[in-house]
Amino acid sequence: MAAENTAPELLALQPEESIRFNTTAENICINRRSAEELDYNEFYWRYLHANWPLIITDVSNKWECRKWAQNAEDDTNGNANANVSSTVSEHTHINFDYLKSRIDNLDVPVADCNAMYFNSHAKLEFKFYDYLERWQRNLENATNSNVAKDNLYLKDWHLAAQMPAYKFYHVPKYFASDWLNEKLMKQKQDDYRFVYMGPKDSWTSFHSDVLGSYSWSTNIVGHKKWLIMPPGEELKLADRLGNLPFSIDETLLDSHQVRYFTINQTANEAVFVPSGWYHQVWNVTDTISVNHNWFNACNAPLVWRNLLGNLQAVYKEIADCRQMDNFEAHCQTMLRASFGINYLDFIELLECIASQRLAAQLEPRTTTNSLLLFDSYTMNDYHVQYDLDCLRKLLAQMLQESSVQQCDAAYERCRLLLQQLQS
Repeated sequence: MAAENTAPELLALQPEESIRFNTTAENICINRRSAEELDYNEFYWRYLHANWPLIITDVSNKWECRKWAQNAEDDTNGNANANVSSTVSEHTHINFDYLKSRIDNLDVPVADCNAMYFNSHAKLEFKFYDYLERWQRNLENATNSNVAKDNLYLKDWHLAAQMPAYKFYHVPKYFASDWLNEKLMKQKQDDYRFVYMGPKDSWTSFHSDVLGSYSWSTNIVGHKKWLIMPPGEELKLADRLGNLPFSIDETLLDSHQVRYFTINQTANEAVFVPSGWYHQVWNVTDTISVNHNWFNACNAPLVWRNLLGNLQAVYKEIADCRQMDNFEAHCQTMLRASFGINYLDFIELLECIASQRLAAQLEPRTTTNSLLLFDSYTMNDYHVQYDLDCLRKLLAQMLQESSVQQCDAAYERCRLLLQQLQS
């Protein structure tokens, strides 16, 4: 999502030995680092590879969507509807008029934070302009205690995919090595690039991210509060059946002696959420953010282990059907439905990434880059080689799994891909 006709930025990864740090000493708090001083190589090894969170400041300075926010004093200047805007500006700095001028009246997914449906918030669908108007109306009635207040959170909106010509943000370099969205965008499939918009007090329930992926979330407007914990700490909260709570707070965490961190995230800050870190997030003010889920060479093995674990859960769920015809195929269908992908989906992703990296390795450096990430970045030779090495190791592990060996199509595709990478 870079400006046109600009040279791609190089993701200059170096061997891990180029970074000297004491993981035990450093992993006692969640730091803030400025994008102006944090380089890609340090982020890759110190945070991505170490699976440790970070808050990165000054990441959205040049994003077009900064215009979705406005200063309170701008709300009334030159505005014919000053009597309405001044009321709204007491509560929000969201530029509703600008949003309507730049974004089409699309269907948008909305969660009702006041209603539960099984283990999630109830899901609704709105037209975008209707959602904005309802939000504004609630703001105008904020001081009227006699009017019931909605708590509607626009979440998981694929705006970048729906309006690809609207370059409203720029993926920070730290998050550009993204195997998941690289494959999905290349093949024009549903991706994991999202916009979130919600009023004060809207929230996301206690969870870890889909697939065991990383996530990043950049605030465009507003203030979010996070409670986040290292992998395994969530087990202290499980009930006798292994179920985790829908919602948490500090009192609950302290009573169960959970190790956790509190993050207060403001505008122009990105939170990097590592794999397997459970968290809950509240919008302390009206808030807009851009979010991605993704994985790469660092955490693809963890995604694979999660895939294995979820298949075992499927086996357990339908253990009494093991004698049925095509049992393994049925299990893969259920795995995709419950986890989001199955073995063949994951292998297809690895095939895509391998093809891209092999092509980049073979092309002369004087030619146009075939490996262009988010229209903005390319990898140095070491980065390409590191991805290929990780693919080889992961495929070798996969071929040792009995569940892969029992799935002829998965086993053969893994074997052929590994053979190609070893040749």
